[in-house]
Amino acid sequence: MSKKQSVQDWARDFECFASVEERVPPLHVSAKVFDAVHHDLNPEASWVFAKLGLIQLLVGALVLAMCPQFGISIFPGMGLMTLFMRYGETACMLGCGSVFLGASSLLGSLILRPGEIRVIRRSRLLQLGVMATLSSGVFACLGGEMMVTLGVAWVAGSLLGGLGSLELGWLVRSRLRRGIR
Repeated sequence: MSKKQSVQDWARDFECFASVEERVPPLHVSAKVFDAVHHDLNPEASWVFAKLGLIQLLVGALVLAMCPQFGISIFPGMGLMTLFMRYGETACMLGCGSVFLGASSLLGSLILRPGEIRVIRRSRLLQLGVMATLSSGVFACLGGEMMVTLGVAWVAGSLLGGLGSLELGWLVRSRLRRGIR
């Protein structure tokens, strides 16, 4: 019996709600809300690149402990470089570059907002290419020795690792989002 009453109450409340005269919010409030939503859905590419650069700086410092690119390392020892060198110098540079930019791309794709990730994905080759080139330039400025061919292999590996990790993170995040709904 009480269930029937609650359904009737709900129906009466809905009718009351539906009969209320529509009110238009002030234009400045609507404009502010639309601007905020637009900004959240379409963040500026330069701002997103700066955030990804900060992630790269922090994650890159940690990666240097495992794989001392261009002779620059936080900790003593060769880390992952020992594993990669089994396959030659070029494979080592491909592997180290892949780990270097791949780790930050993966973390970025998991922690940045969906709108920011969409911005990165729209210009992924440009953003990750600039990130890889800047990173190799920083290594050179810090005294890292590099040969052109090995430097190109490192940049190629970092692009491949960055692109693959970005897509992997986006895929994982998309699947998790669909599973939660």
